[in-house]
Amino acid sequence: MNYTPKRWIRLGLGAALLGTAGLSACGGEGGEAGETAIASPAGAAQSSGMAGEMGEGEGGEGAVAPLDPALLVPVDQRAAMIASEAAVGAALSRAGEKDAAAEHFRLAISDVKPGGLSRLVEKGLDPDLFDAAAKALEDGAGPLETETAVAAVETNVDELQANAGGDTVELIIFLMKRCENAYRSGVTFSNEIDNPVAYQKAWGYAVTAQELAGKLDPEEASGLQLELKMLVLMWPAEGPVSGDVPAPPSTFLSQLSRIGLELSTLE
Repeated sequence: MNYTPKRWIRLGLGAALLGTAGLSACGGEGGEAGETAIASPAGAAQSSGMAGEMGEGEGGEGAVAPLDPALLVPVDQRAAMIASEAAVGAALSRAGEKDAAAEHFRLAISDVKPGGLSRLVEKGLDPDLFDAAAKALEDGAGPLETETAVAAVETNVDELQANAGGDTVELIIFLMKRCENAYRSGVTFSNEIDNPVAYQKAWGYAVTAQELAGKLDPEEASGLQLELKMLVLMWPAEGPVSGDVPAPPSTFLSQLSRIGLELSTLE
């Protein structure tokens, strides 16, 4: 294994990762940011210690004037976030939880700050497809119509992610930060789902990271792929459905630490 200093700075030492299991649940996702166990390097161009979304924006042109908040999330990261919400919406739709599914399809677009939508549309995003899927679910459309609308969103998300690009490993790190924050917000240390939407979002981040890891060379990333699979298995096979008994936060955080260590071996 080749543990580079840069990667260790990004991920934090294994002891620091494991130590997060003893922290009490706090904060939550924080909207566009949150403190995480898988840490970013201080002063990085596109990220700070607050989940990688307080950098110089897309252009990196300096701090001559205040930035439009819509530009603080790089396009590749925003595409991954949208993919995560869409994954939750699709899973819940197929599990028959229509209202919850519709909410996530709407969140996928409504979470984008004003002014940030145009750059995503340029990369292939079609917001109308998300609205159509949500409306079909809310209006009680038939199974065929609903599935067609949901599948159209999934196809659009694939196109968006392909056009948005990005470094796969960096995107997985980003998603794991958000996954941790969402799980902390969604599940109490008494092992109860306190915020169902956050709990569902955590699954979306996990499954999207797993899909991204599948694109990596298995000879180099087999350990990461296995650990992400184990993370996703902490939810039911059909997704973050109602009535699930969540994995204890300490178990969840320990699994995140294993993922962090696997990420540290990748260049």
